[in-house]
Amino acid sequence: MKDLTRRDLLAGTGAMAAAVAMGQTTAEDQVKSILSQVKDPAIKAGLDAAVHKNLLPAAVETQYPGFFTICADGGGFGSDTTWPGLDSWQMAGAYLLLGKTRLVEDYFAFVKASQAADGNIPFAIFPGETRPNNNYLRGMKFPEDRFHYVPPTRNGTPKSSQEGRDWMRLFLHWETKSKPLAILGSVCYILTAAELYDANRSQAWLKANIESLQHAGHYIASLVAVNGLVQASGFYVELPPREGFDGVSQCYAIHAFRELDRLVRAARVPSSMNWRDLADAITTAFSRQFWIDDHFAEYIHVQRGVVDRHGLSDTNLAAVAFGVASDRQLRKLWPRLMAEDGFWYGGMPTGTMTKPFSTEEWENDPVPFDIPSLTNDVAAMGRVWYLEALACKRMRAWDRLRSSTKAVCQAAKDGYWRERYHPMRDGSVATGGVEKYCEYPAIVIRVVLGNKDVFCR
Repeated sequence: MKDLTRRDLLAGTGAMAAAVAMGQTTAEDQVKSILSQVKDPAIKAGLDAAVHKNLLPAAVETQYPGFFTICADGGGFGSDTTWPGLDSWQMAGAYLLLGKTRLVEDYFAFVKASQAADGNIPFAIFPGETRPNNNYLRGMKFPEDRFHYVPPTRNGTPKSSQEGRDWMRLFLHWETKSKPLAILGSVCYILTAAELYDANRSQAWLKANIESLQHAGHYIASLVAVNGLVQASGFYVELPPREGFDGVSQCYAIHAFRELDRLVRAARVPSSMNWRDLADAITTAFSRQFWIDDHFAEYIHVQRGVVDRHGLSDTNLAAVAFGVASDRQLRKLWPRLMAEDGFWYGGMPTGTMTKPFSTEEWENDPVPFDIPSLTNDVAAMGRVWYLEALACKRMRAWDRLRSSTKAVCQAAKDGYWRERYHPMRDGSVATGGVEKYCEYPAIVIRVVLGNKDVFCR
């Protein structure tokens, strides 16, 4: 099957952004119109809550123009902290679908200012007075990780957002041996840029940022090992950390390099590396080392080799979602994925593995402080459901996409979602993580607004 860009995967929403930009309608009018057309009452209620109780209230712009919190009420992960790795990218894409292009452009400018000399993008950014500690911030370095940002002037934003100030970046995870999330910030930076360019279609904006984007690409490329894979542990998981070569990391790196190739071509500037060839080379290495009969392994541990003992993992969903699996592999893999009911813990999409109680002690990275659970990321999370949704889009599995979306929408309590849904041995789930977390609602917006013909009359 051909590669799908975000424009293919989320076709139809560009018209909404364009209409808003030209003043033909407001984003709120567009959303009201779509809500009136959503056929399923549960999905309609979920989309309404995702927009009006989660994403819009989070766009506070108190710290700088473009700032938003990753919890609807600013709790949990801070009312003054930015998360360029995963959370903010997921939300940025949802904001673009809601017509908030200026917000995302200003958010992107802030993240660009945080880029390190080697091209890396931090996965978290804290207020300037933050300092390293002996637990979750032990990977932070002072003063090396400090930077200063002077925001652009924006009328209508809080006065506090106009102040230049210091910030502290976090590049190194607290699991300093396995170093999960190593490429999360840089990959999400490239993907945010791709989505933003698809929304604003500005050559001037793209040309002004393409050098920085290629710099981020070079950082990811610097982690390619002699086996041809990107040496990056858990892409979006940390407990367990998938030490070595996470399969999801490989798929996201491939996707990011393909998108970077597209952006370089669109900018009509010299490419500092053949990004498409690099993506193809990693795809070949991934297929050769991860494919086992009818599925992909979960990860390759640096000492113990291939790890494929937890049933099917989200690596398989990522390989389908981003066009990494070949047509030959899809003919075997997709039927097996669709026959597998273990991804939906207690009916909640989508878990990281289908045998959630099979992890072993050696898979964890010991740390010198107490942590809540060594299997905290063996859970259903919005980031995994996003991969399943994209895989369903690619395979045109519309019934599955509708069913998963309805299940997610029905899981909201009073219009809010939790960060994680942990599997229990009795087949139920236990909610975990922060409350009013915006990951699931951001993906609800991406899925429904990106597939209006599937969900609307």
